[in-house]
Amino acid sequence: MDKLDIVILRELSQGHAMLPARVGLAPSYRSMARKLRISPGTIRNRVKALSSSGILLGSSIYFNPNLLGLEGGAFAVEVPSNEDKNEVIEKIKHIEGILFIHNFYSALVGIAFVCEKGSLQSKLDSFRATAGAGEGSGFFSRVMYPPCDISPSGPEWALIARLSRNNYKSYAELAKDLDVSVRTLKSRMSGILRSRAVLSLPTLNYRAITIGVPADVIVVFTHPSRKHEAEEKVLELLGKYLVFAGVGSDYMVYNLIVPSLPMVEDLEDSIGKIAGVNSVRAELVREHIDLARNIAELIPQQIAQKES
Repeated sequence: MDKLDIVILRELSQGHAMLPARVGLAPSYRSMARKLRISPGTIRNRVKALSSSGILLGSSIYFNPNLLGLEGGAFAVEVPSNEDKNEVIEKIKHIEGILFIHNFYSALVGIAFVCEKGSLQSKLDSFRATAGAGEGSGFFSRVMYPPCDISPSGPEWALIARLSRNNYKSYAELAKDLDVSVRTLKSRMSGILRSRAVLSLPTLNYRAITIGVPADVIVVFTHPSRKHEAEEKVLELLGKYLVFAGVGSDYMVYNLIVPSLPMVEDLEDSIGKIAGVNSVRAELVREHIDLARNIAELIPQQIAQKES
């Protein structure tokens, strides 16, 4: 795992935009090559090597929560020592609306989720109760998804739901599954991509990383007015190790792959000295649990609620 591998993973995750995920599908090798100023063959070989090593497992595609008026959030909570953390995570997996779970080597568990408007507090209470944590424990941040300017038709919803299952190999296969022509499929695909209706992220197996240390750095800023300037300095420090920046209203999570454990500690100390940073916490990532495809199950029930 070297700097180019990290840059490629960052392009697959977010590209140039600081959003909760990449808008649309994974970029082509050609477009990545133009941006990074290297050959498409180099990109292809690196992606193939990341896949062969078991680090890159594919891409997770899910619908923009704004399509159904859902709220997005990120919540991190400590699992008390008298609770079995593995059992807690298994229970969290079955809570509706879970996108991703980050399991850290410490007692901390990070959760990205969506929920209906007005149900946020009950959702956080559910997480705390499942973890065996006390009332008011943990820290939460809203996640703002990009605006989406489409009201999908039935066939468009069918395409979005099918994309969310993530197991098609070609347009021809996808068109056959949806019983449409490839031409019709491409037209519908163009519309939903242009309207920011679907988002994607690479699915990574952190346990397969043998060269480098996966870590999340969680930064809380002193005040929104100080966030922009402070964040620029944080990104200067983390840039060449950064895979993904989790955008939230109250705190930021920077997903990194760094050369060594001492460097994780050094980065944590350096960020803590930046003006405008209230607190910083570095956590070593044990595993990333991708459950994003499960939220496709929300599509029919949400549509039914809207129609009723």
